[in-house]
Amino acid sequence: MKVTPSEGLSASYAVFTGEVTEIEPNTATKFGGIEITLRVTRVWKGDIGDQVEVRTAGNSAACGYSFVKGETYLVYVDRDEAEPMRVSLCSRTSLVASAQEDLDFLGKPSREFEDASTSARQKSKDGKARRRDNCSASPGPASRTWLGRMLLFLAGATLVIRRVA
Repeated sequence: MKVTPSEGLSASYAVFTGEVTEIEPNTATKFGGIEITLRVTRVWKGDIGDQVEVRTAGNSAACGYSFVKGETYLVYVDRDEAEPMRVSLCSRTSLVASAQEDLDFLGKPSREFEDASTSARQKSKDGKARRRDNCSASPGPASRTWLGRMLLFLAGATLVIRRVA
């Protein structure tokens, strides 16, 4: 079961929005996975700069989150000695376009980065900034999340059945 925005905030090392600029295999640890570089736009929790690298498992069966280069996410980061900054499928990380409940709960960020916020805005003829509408009807990572959880459930059920038989 997914945690509430309040639980997600309190359990996380950092919470921020950022645009994915790079996705590469993680060779820094023996566990592998993927390393994602994000250009940070807003920060609600954590001491992070305008760019951050996070790690996630290589697939949803191992609780890896599927990031897409160029997309902007609300990211909930965990931290421990094995993986300094990691994102899990079980966190509240999601596309910003799908994170309105969290954004409403989080309120005003503690820090915003000028470079990133101006890239998400467009200048009108009178020089005032206006938001671009980045609406998308594609299902994105959420549909892959469901598939990963289903596969994990089926694998567990298979193991239980084999042990019982």
